[in-house]
Amino acid sequence: MKDFKNFKTYKKTKKNYSNIKRKIFLKLLLVLILAVFFYGIYQVFYILKNSQESKLRYVYIKGNKILQSNYLIHSLGISNNTKLNSHLKLDVYNKLKKNPFIENAKIAIIKPDTLYIDINEKTPLCILEVNNKQLLFSNDGQYITDNIDPKKIKVDKILHIKMANLTPQINNKKVVLELVNLYKKLDKLEKISYIIMEDNKFGVNFKNGIMVTANMFNCDYDKSIKRLEIIWPKLLPDTDKIENVSICYPDRIIIKWKTKETKSGR
Repeated sequence: MKDFKNFKTYKKTKKNYSNIKRKIFLKLLLVLILAVFFYGIYQVFYILKNSQESKLRYVYIKGNKILQSNYLIHSLGISNNTKLNSHLKLDVYNKLKKNPFIENAKIAIIKPDTLYIDINEKTPLCILEVNNKQLLFSNDGQYITDNIDPKKIKVDKILHIKMANLTPQINNKKVVLELVNLYKKLDKLEKISYIIMEDNKFGVNFKNGIMVTANMFNCDYDKSIKRLEIIWPKLLPDTDKIENVSICYPDRIIIKWKTKETKSGR
């Protein structure tokens, strides 16, 4: 026969909650101690890393054919106390990209103390000078800037063209490219004083007083100028009598004389 408890006299064993609380407290304390321990290790490594982090001593710049190196370093706001890290690389890159002369740039850190900068500049085509203002254009005919400071860029290496005026057509890339093309070809023939832009024509004024006019578009400068070179020696004795020489014709050059007499040469 099975024994049965006397429910009248039976008492249920009470759990010892004080032991449970003590165990929970000890576990929480252990977690807290471990957290403080690992945080302390992290702080030690962080301090050691910062104390041993390289500082800038040298800056090596490559690819800047136009931009002055001293100007570039100054514009980056770096010094011998600057720390070499990934933040510096990003900061230098962003500052360089804001420069209108720079197409792209690569930045590298060479331990322990060198910042390496490789620059890809926009290739300058010419500087147009008009009314004491200078406009810089790239080799694809695009306008770059009018903020041209010899302390920042090597202006002596850029073609300078003196202009009597500018028209809205200067915003056309093809016009800029044709202007430079014509200038280079005619400057070999005779030294140029300045150029006028009027309607769809260039007026190239030589220092000897002769003006040569050419269309901005649809003109074969190679053939026209070769034709002009042939008769040029014959024109020089009469420079004071010539008002204008037009070269953009299929098979001839038109000469306008100051006496209103018109002659042509082939």
